[in-house]
Formats: sequence, structure tokens, C-alpha cells
Amino acid sequence: MASFTFTTMQQQPTHYYFLSITLCKYPSSASSTHFLYPSPPKHQIPQHFIHRTRHASVRHHFNAKLSTKHYEKKARKETGSGFCSSSRSSNGGTERNKLENLFSSVLEEKAEKKRYVKDKKKMGFDSSSLKSSKTMENNSMVGKKSKKDKANSPVVHLRVQLDMCSKRGDVMGAIQLYDKAIKEGITMGQYHYAVLLYLCSSAAMGIVQPAKSGSGNRPVLNNGKLVDFDNSLANGSTKPYYLEDDEIWVSEDVKKHALVKGFEIYETMCSNNVPMNEATLTSVARMAMSMGDGDMAFDMVKQMKPLGINPRLRSYGPALSVFCSTGDVNKAFEVEKHMLEHGVQPEEPELEALLRVSVGTGKGDKVYYLLHKLRTSVRKVSPSTADIIVRWFESKAASRVGKRRIDQKLIKEAIENGGGGWHGQGWLGKGKWSISYTVVGDDALCKCCGDKLALIDLDPIETEKFAESVASIAIKREKNFSFQKFQKWLDYYGPFEAVVDAANVGLFSQKRFMPSKVNAVVNAIRQKLPSRRWPLIVLHNKRITGRKMDEPVNKALIEKWKNADALYSTPTGSNDDWYWLYAAIKFKCLLVTNDEMRDHIFQLLGNEFFPKWKERHQVHFSFSNTSPVFYMPPPCSVVIQESEKGHWHIPIASELDYDSERTWLCIRRANSHAVKEDSVAITEDSQSLNRNKEHTKSTTQTEVNLNFLPLNNGNYDKPRKLAEEMNKNITSISFASVSSDQHKLLSEIETAEMLGNCVIDFQI
Repeated sequence: MASFTFTTMQQQPTHYYFLSITLCKYPSSASSTHFLYPSPPKHQIPQHFIHRTRHASVRHHFNAKLSTKHYEKKARKETGSGFCSSSRSSNGGTERNKLENLFSSVLEEKAEKKRYVKDKKKMGFDSSSLKSSKTMENNSMVGKKSKKDKANSPVVHLRVQLDMCSKRGDVMGAIQLYDKAIKEGITMGQYHYAVLLYLCSSAAMGIVQPAKSGSGNRPVLNNGKLVDFDNSLANGSTKPYYLEDDEIWVSEDVKKHALVKGFEIYETMCSNNVPMNEATLTSVARMAMSMGDGDMAFDMVKQMKPLGINPRLRSYGPALSVFCSTGDVNKAFEVEKHMLEHGVQPEEPELEALLRVSVGTGKGDKVYYLLHKLRTSVRKVSPSTADIIVRWFESKAASRVGKRRIDQKLIKEAIENGGGGWHGQGWLGKGKWSISYTVVGDDALCKCCGDKLALIDLDPIETEKFAESVASIAIKREKNFSFQKFQKWLDYYGPFEAVVDAANVGLFSQKRFMPSKVNAVVNAIRQKLPSRRWPLIVLHNKRITGRKMDEPVNKALIEKWKNADALYSTPTGSNDDWYWLYAAIKFKCLLVTNDEMRDHIFQLLGNEFFPKWKERHQVHFSFSNTSPVFYMPPPCSVVIQESEKGHWHIPIASELDYDSERTWLCIRRANSHAVKEDSVAITEDSQSLNRNKEHTKSTTQTEVNLNFLPLNNGNYDKPRKLAEEMNKNITSISFASVSSDQHKLLSEIETAEMLGNCVIDFQI
């Protein structure tokens, strides 16, 4: 049975009414629903209707704007009488005032709704919940109370106060408001609990970050006075320490108090059958993380899907953090599996945490898997991730993993099928790794090992689909068939070998658009093109009009580009980004721009193919004292690469990110006998023994260097008999006849390594 609760009151300047509808007992996904909905203020004229002029006649303005049948009808309905715009009687003036207030309320309501939706989304509400809120409000609201009653609602007043606490990062103030609301019997909804749990979970972790719309670096105030830091919990204040990024560190006492109150608030929310959302459950998971309870944090995520909630990447952070910090590698990868099953892709911070726990526990198979996850999703790693990778290859566990015998034909086929740069067949070779920081030359050769890095091919079919997706999105967003006209223009005047994002070039390092910079870049890039043909210059039409562009120099440049059929000006209301991007994809040509294409419009293109395409085609630029400087696409793919020899080359991301100055990790086996091909009849070890056959038979003995790589976290305590037996096997192998079968020799070496729990590194 549904129960309805409706309360209203006034609160300036924002007006809301609160609707609470309880359908069934929590935790069903179709259970209780609480909504906040904005209501316009009374007798408040929107500022943009005053034309920013204090002396303008507001009444005259509305007389001019409201002489329509639509608003006359609304006025008659509201006032119960007719309305004449030309009436000068006092009664007519009163009616006009009422109509002005009505029209003002309608416009203000729209603005408030937009602000309301924005605030709700920040707290974790999705668009579907907001739509259902509006639908139920329209269907269920009967007998509205007056605006004065709405503005005086304690529920709305509590919401506004909690928002202020969130902006300031005032967790203790929010807890005081909660205690007061419980004492006074104020009914709280999902939004109130979401704010409270967010603040409590942040404080429980030790750091509270005020909302971006909050007070900046201002100290926390209580009734207009600075908080007394010396009385931490006695008067409900915190002891913050401000960092550069405006974070507040709280004391241990505040941490504990926030944690206790946080779980109390969560229990109250459950007992009152208030529905959960992703934000509230994630906050509870963060509180569990502060206690080191990864299982509870993971349970919060598992509850989401049965409740009809889609987990987000941040939802998994608490559980993953606890399992990785405690070294529970199995549970950490259970979290990663759950993420993938629910369509959530881990990013570099999550992969870095998984890599850290895998390296710490010596899980070579997990490290190999994660290196390829980084290759596909991150491509180039951060310095912190690179440090963990170095730590792995320096470990003894890394030297133990790998295959001595490989099928080189199989490896080459795997590399070709994958497009180049990786094979995915597991670790190759055995023995210690050599790690170097190096650079890659313009010829794509590693300056350390001499390997040529791969330029990974782009699938032509995939490129065509990518161009079609860009065009389809642009057509939907552009008006008056403007993008279709551009496509026809390209078919007539194309192809082009380069496209210039003229706005990005002309605004380089200053706010005023300068056509001379565009001209310099256009002339310079032409010299690098095989045909020396003009590149396509894409520029919004607002950039080629106006007083500045009427200057003779600028006007001459525009005319020159037009006469060369090189300029396309995008129409008013269009986004020129779609135009230059589509042209570069269509013609598979260079794109001159410093735009990193991280805006929301580029997010529509996904994160799979787009980074690969951008790496192959984007040309960055800068200006020297004499001419433009271009940073051409790299000679190889800037992505983690795995060679057929078992070598690894890992690019490290930098601040400037210019590929000519990029640092790479070059990782290879330290000895030359690490990888053995099945197609080779005699290995280098056997050849070395054959060349020294006479010395082997004489009293000169072969020196054997044993590098023991123990298992079980460095436990060297092995039975003496096992060590003696291992040494006997090694001696037998070392002085074996050169005519013995190669595979038998390798088999005996591997048996000795397994028996002695070590890796044998020959130095003959």
C-alpha cells in the first residue's frame, strides 16, 4: 500500500517541494522513492529580462512581451477575469502585475529545474530516476499547498544546509544537522542521506574534499566565526589541514566519530526503507575500506545490480584497494572479473593496483596478463606504473618464468595476426632480465638493443567504420544539412594530404586569433608533403568576419586560401571539430592541431580505435623565433611492445608527451642463451662446448655460476641432500659430451632447476 507525504516551506533563493512515496519494503529495487522537485519563487523577475539596465521599465517590457493570447488565457484562468494590454485602469495594472508574476514564475521554474537536475546528478542520480521523479510528481501530486508553505518546509531547509556543509567540507556540521533532524522528526530522503554518507565516508578516510562550488581555500566557519581547532569534538568542529589542492585532513578523533556516525546513518536509512543509489552504496564501501574490510566493500557493489543500479568504476575502488593493499591477489582479481562482467573497464590506477599486488606475490601469469591489459587500454604507462614494472623484472620470480624452447614460426604468425608489436604467447626465455632506460630513433630502432619497433597497422575496415561513426554523429548534431554539404565539398575538392585546425593554430599562446600564424603553419607543412599541395584549412566562419579580418593583410590571406580551394568555413552554430576530424579520417592524412581531443564530443568515439588513429595522424606544433616547429607522428607505435625474441619495450608518458623526447624501458634477458628455437640444430651453448672440446677433456674445468632464485618469499632453507643431488646433476650436465642430444641437455637442465628450486646461468 502506498503512502504519500507532502510538506512545503520557503527557502530563499531556491524553492523546492518534497515528495515521499513508499511502495514496499527495502531493499527491493522497486521500493521506496523520494524526490526533490524545484518550484519557482514568488514575485521574482528573472534578471535577464531587465536587459542588464537598472533604469529600464520592467512593466513596459512585460507589456510588450506578454500581449499574446496564450498568456491572456493563463491570466484569465489565474485571475478569473479578462485582460487587455492597453487598459490603463488600476484594475488592469493589477492584472498585469499578476500576469508578470505568472510569466516570471514559469521561466524561473525552468531555470530551477535545470539547476536541480545538475545537483542531483552530482549526487549520483541518473537520468532515469530523474525522469521517473517528474512522472510520479505529475501523476501523484494532488492538492498543492501554497508556495509559502513549501518555502517553510524543514525538509527543504535541511537540504540547503547540507549542501552548504558539502561545499565547505564541514562533516561535523552535517552530523549536527542529522542529529537535529532525528530529534525533531524531520523525514529525510535519499538526497539527504547521500550527502551525509559522502561526508562521513570522506572523513573516515582522513581527507575531506570540499565541493568545487564551495568556499575554495576559506577556512571552515561556524555561525560566521572561525572554528576553534583546540576543541575538536566538544563543539562539533574539525581540525583541518589545508593542502594545495584544497583538501582537508581531519584528526583521528574525527575519523572515528565520522565512521561511527556514518554507519548509524546507513542503518537509519535502511530502517526507514529509503532506497539506495550508487552514491550511497559507494560511500558505505569507502567506510568499509577505512576499516580494512574489503569483503564488506565488495558486498556493497554486489548489492547494486539486484537493486537495478549500474555500478561505476568508482564503486569498485574501495574493495580493490583493500585487497591489493593486503596482498589478497585472488580476491583482487575477483573484483576485476566482476567489473568486466558488468561492463566496467579498469583504467590505469586500477591496473596499477592489480600489478602491484601481482608483483608482490610473484604471480608471473598475472603480470603478463596485466602488461597486455595496459598495452590495449593505456598504451603508454605513467612513471609510477613504470616503477612497478621495473620492480617485477628485477625480481627473482621474473627470472624463473618463461620457456626455453619456442616455436618461432608460431610466434611470427601470432605477431602477424595481432597486427604487429605483440604475440601473447607468454614469457619467452629464462634467466635474469636486463633493464635500461632508452629512446627510440627516427628509424624506429631502440638505441639500447637495436630492435626495430613495430608500426602497428590500422585495419582499413575499422578505419572506414570509424569515419562513418564520426559522420553519423556530426550529421545528428549539425543543422540545415551543413555536414552533408561539407561531405560533398570534400568529394569535389579532395583529396588532401593534410588538414589544419586553423582555430587551434591561430589562437596558439594568445586569446586573439591571428591569421598570420595559420599562414605560417600552412606554408611550412606544405614543404613536408610529397605533392607540396595546399592542406585543407578548416575555420569557423566567425573567424573570417569582423573588423580585424577586414584589415588588408588578413583579408589578403583569406582570399589567397579561398582562391587555392583550400579554405572551408564552417557555418554559424556548427562545431568545426567534427569537420577537420572527419576530413583527416576520410583522406587518411595528417592532422595539424595541438587539440588533444579529450572533450566530451570525442568521448562519443570511444577509447579503442581513436587513440591509435590519433597517434598515427596527429601533428603537434609550436613556434620558434623563425618558423613553426612540427612534431611529426612517431616512426613506431607508442604502445607497449613484445618482440618475437621475448624483449619488451614500454613507453613512459611524459608531461610534454613529444615522441622524439620520450623515454622507453628496454627490457631483455641478460644472457644470450635465454631463448632457444626448435629449428636450430645446435644451440650456442653446444657450439661453445664443441669449440672447447679439447679443453673440456683436459684438466681445465668449466666454470658454472649458479644464481639460486628461491621460492616461498626468499626461503633458502633446503635439505642438504637436495643441494648435493642438484650439484651432482649440474656437474653431469656441464661435462656432458658435445655429441649428446640438445633436447636431452635442455631437459636435464630444466629438471635440475626444478629440483634445486633455482635458475642455472652458464658463464663458460
